[in-house]
Amino acid sequence: MLDKVTKRAVRTLVPLSLRKRLAVWVHRQRWLGSDRRNWWSTELVRDFADSDVNAYHKFLWTHHLGYAAPYEVSTRFGVENMRPSRQEFFAELRNSLETLGVAVDNVRSVLEVGCSLGYQLRYLETEMLRGATMLDGIDIDEYAVRNGQQYLDQIGSKISLTCGDMQHLDQLLGERTYDVVVCTGVLMYLRENEADMLVRKMLSRSRTVVGLAGLAHPAIDNAALASSGVRERDRTFIHNLDVMVKAGGGRIVSRRWDGQRTLQGQTIYFVFASPA
Repeated sequence: MLDKVTKRAVRTLVPLSLRKRLAVWVHRQRWLGSDRRNWWSTELVRDFADSDVNAYHKFLWTHHLGYAAPYEVSTRFGVENMRPSRQEFFAELRNSLETLGVAVDNVRSVLEVGCSLGYQLRYLETEMLRGATMLDGIDIDEYAVRNGQQYLDQIGSKISLTCGDMQHLDQLLGERTYDVVVCTGVLMYLRENEADMLVRKMLSRSRTVVGLAGLAHPAIDNAALASSGVRERDRTFIHNLDVMVKAGGGRIVSRRWDGQRTLQGQTIYFVFASPA
């Protein structure tokens, strides 16, 4: 691995546009091994976050780099591979539907914003929302969408995945609305104003409930945050989803903030809301 001085020199001397192409090329070199490929493809463009953090995250997800790289069919699908924090999220979703007087068997449609391979939609299809006939997902990661859809088609799933930028949700969905909309671990990659706008769009697309999972602030309940913070180690955002829901005209049905507690490295901050 390179020392800090060498990395700084590379980033100074080699234009970012070229380093972005190199990052994509390096990631395709299987002979390097996954650890080295992932390290190089991220380090080559890490300074990109300093100039445009949203574009940096979007670049990594678009090209299946960095934290997107581990998302593979073999390691994500199946109840045994569902992370404990997500299992708790879906249990809370069930409770929220019951609070609203909606039986899970009566949910007919669900949209996941930031679906990756579609493995969470598959979990809902087989374990919880078995009556759903329309299960759609949107993600910017073309690799994940392509491989996930191929697998889902092979096993006879009803799930349909679309590759697209979630910030263009209205164009991607047309006139479609859904009983349930979920978005987990995704808003953390958007600045506050862009996350706020996406929450508004999701509320406008739901007929029953929107479920959101974001980064939890370790010391302060996110609902008390005056503005979004930044987690320095990966330049992701800690949002106040409660206030975004209310600003978008939604009504909070239930919420959960576990502070410092983590499950396999993931924090717990859930907000479930009904649309206006």
